[in-house]
Amino acid sequence: MDLSERDTTPANIRDIQTAALAAAANGIVITDRSGTIIWANPSVSRLTGYSLNELIGQKTSLFRSGLHETAFYKELWDTIQAGKVWRGKVINRKKDGSLYHEEMTITPVLGSGDEIINYIAIKEDVTAIHQANEALAASEERFRRLINTVHAHFYSLEYSADKTLSRRYLSDNFDSLTGYPNDHFDRDWTFWRSILHPDDLEKYNQTRTRVTNGASIEIEYRIIRSDGQVIWVSDNAQVHTEEDGHILVFATILDITERKETEEHIRFLATHDPLTELPNRILFREILEHSLQYAGRTEQKLGVFFLDVDDFKSVNDTYGHHIGDELLKSIAGRLTNNLRESDTVARISGDEFTLIMEQLNSREDAIHVAQKVVDFLSGKYQIREHSLNITISVGGAVFPDHGHDFETLLQRADAAMYQAKQAPGNRIRIFEPNTLT
Repeated sequence: MDLSERDTTPANIRDIQTAALAAAANGIVITDRSGTIIWANPSVSRLTGYSLNELIGQKTSLFRSGLHETAFYKELWDTIQAGKVWRGKVINRKKDGSLYHEEMTITPVLGSGDEIINYIAIKEDVTAIHQANEALAASEERFRRLINTVHAHFYSLEYSADKTLSRRYLSDNFDSLTGYPNDHFDRDWTFWRSILHPDDLEKYNQTRTRVTNGASIEIEYRIIRSDGQVIWVSDNAQVHTEEDGHILVFATILDITERKETEEHIRFLATHDPLTELPNRILFREILEHSLQYAGRTEQKLGVFFLDVDDFKSVNDTYGHHIGDELLKSIAGRLTNNLRESDTVARISGDEFTLIMEQLNSREDAIHVAQKVVDFLSGKYQIREHSLNITISVGGAVFPDHGHDFETLLQRADAAMYQAKQAPGNRIRIFEPNTLT
């Protein structure tokens, strides 16, 4: 028995149904229980390139592309022969040999005894959609490759209206920046905060709050890679707030460590003496002005000292400037090795050094510091094959007793130092208003 034999629908209704099936945009194929085509609508002919006459009496295997495994068709037939509906995507072949993609639904038709007598297949051509998806996938792959070939790293975040992080994306090359697998960040974006340098965490958190409030930002900070290396990154996040309150973040991260190191080197050259690598006059002034502000707020005394190598000119004249330079480097070494980390020593010119000593209690403290400096700097220096005996003169001024600004304190410490050089015996002088100007 076939489908027409059990149809008891009035003829006029049956004609309307047949006309509707024939006019359907989707292809419709009716087969007997063995898979032989007994009816098809014109859309099947347009889809496959076969005329309706060529289709009737043929097995549906006529359309097979050869691209599916035997197991694919076995699963299909097992399903429909069990009286169940099968749905899936199939790659089939047209009459001219070209391939097409279709989404197909096959429904068994049961007879009066609940036996299967026919199958009805509805075929929707999705070739254009498949091609578009392939083109999109190819485009995404090209974009992914492009991203992974540049030195930038990309991420995107999505915050819901209540500022809950709901989605994240990282470019494949993100792991080369951090040294960690990307899934560390996929599981929990707060892992990113765990690799921030502790000194930059507060700055980062403040900036990230601005992002969740809808502001675009650009910030530079440090992260600690999985191998312990500290690197600088520039994080540029562009933010878009949607009408429903969702916040979309599209960001680029660059490794700027080399640039930062270059900038730091340039700043070091600009603020340090190239011979001794001590702060130069520019940095010394910057540090002293900052120290004066702090001492003023905390009502503490601060000492500024001027140090000079006695008769240094004779060293250069006798042994040459290269020996004089070695001597200055040795003096700088003794200074840094014998002072506290909180003290600042600088070379501001020739054989003249300056010193900032914070948290002094009295003039006597300043004298004690000056004497200590003279003691550990004066004496023998072995410079290559030459043994040199050196004496040092030290002058000092105390904030706030002798001045409140850089120029005044340095001038008065310098004046005290010159008086120390001229005085017999003692090489130490602290500024006294009645005797020095």
